[in-house]
Amino acid sequence: MPGLAGKPAALNYLSISFMQRILMAVLCLSMAACAPGVKIQSGAPRPQLAPLATQEPFLVIKEGEGFNVQGEELGDIQIKDTGFTLICDYDKVEALAVERAKSLGANTLWIYEHRLPSLRSTCHQIRAKAMRLPDLTPYEKEIVWTPARRLQQADFKGSIENRPFQAATSSSIRYRYRGQGLGKVRLQVETYFDCRNSYFKPSAQNEQVLAHEQVHFDIVELHARLLTRLLQEQAPTSRELEQRHEAVFRQVLTECQTMQDAYDSEVYKDPGRLPLWQQKVAQQLTALQPYADKSLTVKTSL
Repeated sequence: MPGLAGKPAALNYLSISFMQRILMAVLCLSMAACAPGVKIQSGAPRPQLAPLATQEPFLVIKEGEGFNVQGEELGDIQIKDTGFTLICDYDKVEALAVERAKSLGANTLWIYEHRLPSLRSTCHQIRAKAMRLPDLTPYEKEIVWTPARRLQQADFKGSIENRPFQAATSSSIRYRYRGQGLGKVRLQVETYFDCRNSYFKPSAQNEQVLAHEQVHFDIVELHARLLTRLLQEQAPTSRELEQRHEAVFRQVLTECQTMQDAYDSEVYKDPGRLPLWQQKVAQQLTALQPYADKSLTVKTSL
């Protein structure tokens, strides 16, 4: 089942906050010392691990969520205010901590302390442990699409009580930005699977049902790449991005839902058409391979 329910609400949030964040990024880019400070304390001496590969899964455990799992601790990361920090909202601070944790070879970031902005500091400040766990599956709440990470039955963690279908996939598209250099902003698009709002009823057809749901996820990835291409073509500057991103996003989501519905309709009538759809979606993903990293850089304009 397609999983784009609830997206208009997220879209409203993006349209309200996007220009404000772009303007803040412009301010940040004008100062050399605008980034939060990072302090890393390594654990006990051990062989150094290679940095985590880009496409490997990564887990963030936020403060207050509860985390009682034994894993290898690689270091303690502290993100703090340097006194010259302009852009240090929670998303940026978390992203910076994740980046540092990955550089240590960690696949998990456990945030155990979070200080809110105050009169003394406008920054979110966190402390977190960079950890390496042998298996992330039991703890994952979402999965970011990568070609190597195929959906498993254990990824579907939603309740199956009173659910009408054999399975349902909740997945969608989001995008965020990060300042890249003077006069530029980098936009990153992601396709993600919501584990807690996706469900799977075990049956004798487990493999076929799982393959069916994977195509739903792949269709969303296809449209995330399409969104990247359209934004790159239609919005070379931050001003044009602000003017057009909402309409382009709505267009892509509508096209995605149309394709999801057509897929379900055809395969429900004739399950033998599943391989044809798998091939069709794979070919379209290949055609959009130049946009597989789903990132673009736009010039800032006021």
